Amino acid sequence: MQPSIPLQLKLLHHIMQQANEAMIVVSAPELEILEINQRACEMIGGLRDEIIGQALFTVECSLNDVFFWEELKVAPILMQARVAESEWLSRDGRAIPVEKRVSSFTEGDQTVWIIQAEDLTSRRRMIQDQVTLASQLQSSLEATAEGIMSINLDGYVVNLNRRFAGMWQLSDELIVERNADQMLQYLVTQLRNPKHFETVIQKLHNEPESESENTLQLTDGRHFICVSKPEYLRDRLVGRVFSVRDITAMKKVESDLVDALNMAEQAVHDKSRMLDALKISESRLRRLINSSLIGIFQGDMQGHLTVANEILLDLLGVNREDIIGNQVEWLTLTSPAYHAAHEAALKELEKFGQAAPFEAELTRKDGSKVPVMVSLARLEGSRFEWVGFVLDLTEQRKADRAKSEFISVVSHELRTPLTSIRGALGLLESGAAGELAPKIKHLIEIAHRNSQRLGTLVNDLLDMEKLVSGKMEFNDEEFDLYALAEQSIEANSSYAAALNVHYRLAPLQGNPMARGDSERVMQVFANLLSNAAKFSPKGEFVEVIVRTSQDMLKVEVVDKGPGIPLEFRDRIFTKFAQADGSNTRKQGGTGLGLNITKSFIEKMGGAVGFESEINKGSVFWFSLPSANLPSE
Repeated sequence: MQPSIPLQLKLLHHIMQQANEAMIVVSAPELEILEINQRACEMIGGLRDEIIGQALFTVECSLNDVFFWEELKVAPILMQARVAESEWLSRDGRAIPVEKRVSSFTEGDQTVWIIQAEDLTSRRRMIQDQVTLASQLQSSLEATAEGIMSINLDGYVVNLNRRFAGMWQLSDELIVERNADQMLQYLVTQLRNPKHFETVIQKLHNEPESESENTLQLTDGRHFICVSKPEYLRDRLVGRVFSVRDITAMKKVESDLVDALNMAEQAVHDKSRMLDALKISESRLRRLINSSLIGIFQGDMQGHLTVANEILLDLLGVNREDIIGNQVEWLTLTSPAYHAAHEAALKELEKFGQAAPFEAELTRKDGSKVPVMVSLARLEGSRFEWVGFVLDLTEQRKADRAKSEFISVVSHELRTPLTSIRGALGLLESGAAGELAPKIKHLIEIAHRNSQRLGTLVNDLLDMEKLVSGKMEFNDEEFDLYALAEQSIEANSSYAAALNVHYRLAPLQGNPMARGDSERVMQVFANLLSNAAKFSPKGEFVEVIVRTSQDMLKVEVVDKGPGIPLEFRDRIFTKFAQADGSNTRKQGGTGLGLNITKSFIEKMGGAVGFESEINKGSVFWFSLPSANLPSE
C-alpha cells in the first residue's frame, strides 16, 4: 500500500529534522525559505517558525552567494548538486563559514532548491592549526645549523632549508623544479670523488629503508658530513631525509692537530728541536687567532684583560701595550649602558660555564663608539679565566639603516599614487560619476575601504621608520588635553558610527593642561579610539575619561569588547602584534598602532598600559606630564 500524502510529508519532515547536516529548502528563483531543520536553526540561533517565510539573504551574508544564486536562476533545475562555500549570519552577529550542497526538486511547475550545509569552523581551525604547525616546523628547520633536504617516494623534493641551498649553491631552477634525481645529480658534480657518492645513492635506491653516513669533499675544498635516513609516517615509509653539516673548520682543526702531533713526536725523538717545535706551534696558533674575523680576548673573573688579538686591538684603536699587563678592566672599554649586561654575563658564566651572547658598545681610544656582539665562555680546565669573542656589528647596523631607508622610500613612493586612487574611489562611491549599479557600488566601497587600510599601513610604516631612525621631532607645548579628547572623538565618530558604536566623554574635573606634542597625542587618540570601536559590540559606548593630578594627566579609553587573550598580553605593544583569534583577524589592522602609541607617549615623558578582563572589556590608558611641571 502506498503511503498517503500527509504521511509522506511527515516522513520528509522527520528525515530533515534527524539529519546531521543543516538543511534549508527555498523556492526557486524567489529564494524564500520554505522549510528548515533543527540543525540549521541551532547554527543560525533562531526558531523554525521565525525563519520560515524569510528571504535567504537574511541567513547568507557572503558576497559570493549573490553571484552563486544569480547563476542558478538561469537554469533552476540542476542535473547534479552544486557545491560552494558560503557564510551564514547568526542572530548574535557571528559569521559562520559553511560548505553548501544545493540540489533541486521539481513537482509540476514548481521548483525548489534544497540546501545541505556543513559548518566549516572546525575544519578551518584544523587547517589553521596544521598551517601553524607547518610554519613552526619550517622555522625550526631554518634555525638548525645543518642543511636539510627531504624527498618523497615519487622523487619530489618536499622541503629544503636555506642553509642546504646555500651550502650547495643551488640554482633557482633546481629549487623551483624540486626534482630529486636532478638535485642529487647536481650534488654529485660538486664532489671530488663523485663515484663513491653515486654508489651510496644507488644503494639507498635499492634499499629504501637503509641509512647512510658519509664524509664528502667538495671540489672547492670544503668538507661535509651527509647523513641520510628513511622518513616514516605512522610506520609507513614516505620518503628520505638528507642532513648535511659543514665540517670544514673541524677538518682544519683536525689537520692542525695532526700537524701538532707530528711535531710532538718529532720533539720526543729530538729533544734539541723541542723548543723550536713549540715556538712554531705557538706562532701558528697566534696567527690563527690574529687571522680570525672576530675579536678574541681572555680575562679573569675580576674582569681584567690578559690576552687580545689584533682584530680586537684594531676595534679599540689601541696598541697591545695599552691593554695587556696594565690591569685594564673590560668595563672601562664599554659604554656604561651595557655594564649591567656584562655583569649578568659574568654571573651566568660562573654558574654555567658560558653566557648567552649580548650586545654592547665599545669605546675606542678616540672616543668613537663601535656596536658589537659579545659572547663569553670559561676556559676549559680553569675556574678563574674566560675567553670572549667580539663581533663588529657596524656593517650590520648599516644594513639595518639601509633597510629602514628602503622602507621609507617605498612608503613615500606609495603614498602619492595611493592618495589619488583613494580619492578617485571616494568620488565614485559618493556618486560624482553618476549613479552606480548596487553590485558595482558595493565593489567600489570594498576597494575604497581597502585603499584606506593600505594608506594607514603606509603612514604607520613611515612613523615607525622615523621612530627607529630618530628622525621624528616632538614639539614641547602646552595644550588642553580635554579639548583634544573632544576633537579626537569628533574626528573618529564617523568610523565608530559605521560599526554602530558611539564614543562618550566623561565630565572633566581639574586642570586639563598637559605638556607634549598635541599632533602626536591626536594620533594616539586615533589609535586607541579606533581599536576600542573595532572590538566593541554593536550598540555599545566607548567611554573616554580624562583624570587630572598635580604632576600627571591620565586618559582612559574603556570598551566592552571580548578582552585581550592572556597569551597575547606580554607582546601587545610589540611591532606587528596581533592576537590570533578569528575575531581579531577579521577586524584588520597593521599591528603597528599600539607600538607607535607607546613610542610616542614615552618620547613625551609619559607611560602607556592596559587592564583587561576576558568577555568583559579592556581599559587602555596613557599619561602625560602636567603643564604645571617645568619643562626640561
